[in-house]
Amino acid sequence: MSLYFSNIFGINSILLIRDLAQTCNSSIWVGLISNLGVLLWAFAAAINIFVSNIISSNYLLRKFILFGGLFSLILCIDDFFLLHDKFGGKIFYSMYSFFIIFLLKKFRKIIIKLGFTFFMIPIFFLGMSVFFDLPVQILFKDSYFFIQIFEEGFKFIGIAFWLNFWVKACNFAIEDNKN
Repeated sequence: MSLYFSNIFGINSILLIRDLAQTCNSSIWVGLISNLGVLLWAFAAAINIFVSNIISSNYLLRKFILFGGLFSLILCIDDFFLLHDKFGGKIFYSMYSFFIIFLLKKFRKIIIKLGFTFFMIPIFFLGMSVFFDLPVQILFKDSYFFIQIFEEGFKFIGIAFWLNFWVKACNFAIEDNKN
């Protein structure tokens, strides 16, 4: 089906099936940190969605874990396809901010029980990444290389802490389900 749509949009079919480093004749290390970040998003999504399907005793906790998994999946797809770069970061970042506020409001008791600080640490680092992506990059265009280091560094650290939070949340949910 992908090959069919690639022809409709005038994209050479081989570009859909070959590895990016191979297509661009680049080193295998090109995009390593970004690719690892995508994997961490995918791990968070997969773990959460799996755990949300095996716990049954606490409906609100199950819903929280599922929403965390679906949100992680959305972030994974965005990061993989660079949707926020292609279609406007402000729109995506606004939607993500709304979803974080929704999680905080709807599941505040669970988040507090799991550790509010542990939830806010990844939000802080991901927020710093957005800060370097939007206003700082606009203000300091001549320092693109250094801004990218900070932006991608904050993002990767944020994703790692995000995964850590959700692994702990899923572990808590599994233990809670046993009781």
